[in-house]
Amino acid sequence: MKRIAFALFGLLLSSIPSLAQDCQTLLRAAATMEAEASRAGVVQAYRRAIESCPPTRERVAAYHALAAYQLRTKDLPGAETTIEAARAFIVEKFGADDLALAGNRQLFGVTRLRRNDRDGARDAYAVAARIRNAKVDAWDESEGPLGAVSHKPSGLKLPSRAGSLAQFRRDINNDDGTDVSLGYRAQRAGAISVTLYVYRPQGEFRAIFEQEKQSIRSFNPQAALQREGAQPLETKAGKIEGRLARYEYAAQAGIVATRLYLFPLKREYVKLRVTYLPADDAFVDAQVSALLGAIVWPAQ
Repeated sequence: MKRIAFALFGLLLSSIPSLAQDCQTLLRAAATMEAEASRAGVVQAYRRAIESCPPTRERVAAYHALAAYQLRTKDLPGAETTIEAARAFIVEKFGADDLALAGNRQLFGVTRLRRNDRDGARDAYAVAARIRNAKVDAWDESEGPLGAVSHKPSGLKLPSRAGSLAQFRRDINNDDGTDVSLGYRAQRAGAISVTLYVYRPQGEFRAIFEQEKQSIRSFNPQAALQREGAQPLETKAGKIEGRLARYEYAAQAGIVATRLYLFPLKREYVKLRVTYLPADDAFVDAQVSALLGAIVWPAQ
């Protein structure tokens, strides 16, 4: 099978005249080879695709495809080298504020997390968010930069304040504005931090919920599940059947609790991550209820 894959790759390399077509065909061939060829062979295939791509956004996509493969195969040094080469190319060709750089910084943030460099990951994600916020038209911000805001793709309207929570941050996390997040904090410092995400993952609700639980454990292996269960939500637009998981883990300041809420919509999911001190459980119940109640939900 390996010989067949490499023979197909060689045939594709020699038979396609257009640079752009050559680029896309070689990328597809490299992706096909992933299950059959050695890591070195697949990397070489992706590099040939990069060399064949015209110096346009097609080449950025090829760089990022190689970096994603290197991340999947746990080749962090290789991924970092590829991401840096892509960054330099983007800055030279399109400028340091180009939208393509947001995806590049997102990939770099993944490498930082894999190296347990949370500050570096946070900085990289912040750069990506700043670029996307400036370039992507995802929000209706007619009520001001920190007023109530509507998310155009989903139809959700999210409040500026709810209970003791006040909005302090909003981010766009992908290049089409379908993945966004807002940060809320309580008035009393350190009592509660809420991040609300609207996004479109692939898969059934239960599988997505399990993936989100695994993400919590991947980020903090010491997080212990305290309880899990259904979280129904009554809205003016109809009843939504959500789910909740609550964890605790040890931090420098002592034991910290975190909750994961997930609610399905027609196309989107709404996720809440709530972090607080366990002694504030009752306060958190009230604040989350106030926030969920203040959201204007689209018809289900």
